[in-house]
Amino acid sequence: METLLRHWQMLRLIPRYPRRISTSELEQHLADRGYTTTRRTIQRDLDKFSREFPLVNDGHKPSGWSWQQDAEVFDVPGMDSSAALTLRMVESFILRMLPGQCVRSLDGHFKRATTILDELSDSGHSRWPEKVKLVSRTQPLLPPDIREQVLDVVTEALFRDRCFNGSYRAAVDNREKQMLFHPLGLVFSDAVIYLVARIDGYADVRHYALHRFISAELLEQPVERPDGFDLDRHIRAGRFEWPIEEGRSIRLRARFDAEISRHLEERRLSEDQAITADGDDRILLEATVLDSHQLRWWLLGFGDQVEVLEPQTLRREFQKISQRLCNIYQ
Repeated sequence: METLLRHWQMLRLIPRYPRRISTSELEQHLADRGYTTTRRTIQRDLDKFSREFPLVNDGHKPSGWSWQQDAEVFDVPGMDSSAALTLRMVESFILRMLPGQCVRSLDGHFKRATTILDELSDSGHSRWPEKVKLVSRTQPLLPPDIREQVLDVVTEALFRDRCFNGSYRAAVDNREKQMLFHPLGLVFSDAVIYLVARIDGYADVRHYALHRFISAELLEQPVERPDGFDLDRHIRAGRFEWPIEEGRSIRLRARFDAEISRHLEERRLSEDQAITADGDDRILLEATVLDSHQLRWWLLGFGDQVEVLEPQTLRREFQKISQRLCNIYQ
């Protein structure tokens, strides 16, 4: 029994490639756990293990041992079907939200989960990923390409609360700028990932699309967070609705076709939203909303099924837009 337990401890002590452990290190770790043995015995055991398990020897002197980078997780007790399903759903829906080092550490678990579910071809667990999908209500667009090295550095910096140097190409002028970033959060807006950060030497918090980064280099400089900054509060303040003026709300009054009523009742614009009938085929909507570009895009999506009544400044904007559209389509 003691030999079995020692073998089990040895397998658990071996790291996944590219990390490695030498026979002398294994000998010391085993001794610390109460398993006294010789280095020669450990080497013989490793040679036997490598014929049955996906272990690799780097060939150096002293030699280093690792699990293959793509090896499935081997553990006791084994992964059950519920755990496998959970990991499959994590891999499908939230993988991009995890730091690179966490993703890499889970690779073996994901592979093991896939193997388990594939073996349960007739079970509810294996078929569940085919029955649950995530879709967007907006026009489907292909996600922009993000450099893998950039994503790794940004997530690592955020994970460790460290700054990074980044080369960023702004959308406005397309010029590449080298800046030192203090990362504060990541926000996923449909297919676009935004870094919420402040630039060294400036106090204001801004958003930077990850696909516009050319390169990034991790630093050991700690992040300096603005006093009282909270990512949830930052989002609730409407910063990702692209406000016209920070924090300014308006009282929207708009006339919609009656067929839009159910949609507006089920998904309200605000807590104080009110809808009243306006004739047989129209409704009047009133709501206090953030004055934002997002509001304008939403209203424009209804085309000729909406008429903006108030505020007058917003109505005049839509009058100009409709005139320009009329000129285009004449």
